[in-house]
Amino acid sequence: MRKSVILYSATGCPLCARYRALFDEQGHPFEERNTSEDPGYRDELAAVGIMATPAVVIGDRAVPGYRPNTVIELLAS
Repeated sequence: MRKSVILYSATGCPLCARYRALFDEQGHPFEERNTSEDPGYRDELAAVGIMATPAVVIGDRAVPGYRPNTVIELLAS
């Protein structure tokens, strides 16, 4: 069973684009929440102690910043 994945991004964020490419390469569906377009998404991130993008939430685990190895490990576990 695939885990749910949410990518918190910002408009023009190059690391966010790298995450999009990673998920596409892995063939893993994800939901993108752009904090530039909807400030409410910033509040969601703040609630888990993250103040910047990119951030990825996989299931109940939040990964701040660009940490592709950690994200790949969480997707595989």
